[in-house]
Amino acid sequence: MSCNPLGKNPGDVWIFPNVKNNHVEKTDHPCQFPVELVERLVLSLTEPGDAVFDPYMGVGSSVVAAVKHKRLGYGCDVVKEYVDIAWERVHQLRAGTLKTRPMDKPVYDPTKPYGGHKKPGGGGQLAFLSPAKA
Repeated sequence: MSCNPLGKNPGDVWIFPNVKNNHVEKTDHPCQFPVELVERLVLSLTEPGDAVFDPYMGVGSSVVAAVKHKRLGYGCDVVKEYVDIAWERVHQLRAGTLKTRPMDKPVYDPTKPYGGHKKPGGGGQLAFLSPAKA
């Protein structure tokens, strides 16, 4: 049999969270997409040293993905504030302070313990302490 017995190739769908208020990469852009989406494309379609150009870069997710993986990142946008944010994100990346969601991190699944993010037996304890009364 040459086809998948389930009727589809389970690896054809990329699953990752969109960038909303609680996402680690959130900026002021109203429809920002995660660096993780572009990382997959950069890694599969280019080699180190290649150029990646995004003519509508917004806050620079494509440029960040390119630079993160040793490509040359180019982009432009008509909104100066977004270009400024993109530059800041590239500077943060180079300084090692830019927060991005890791590509291999599972998406939160409410049907799994801890949403699928923690392995059983691997965590510590959480305690809340109240200040002593005078």
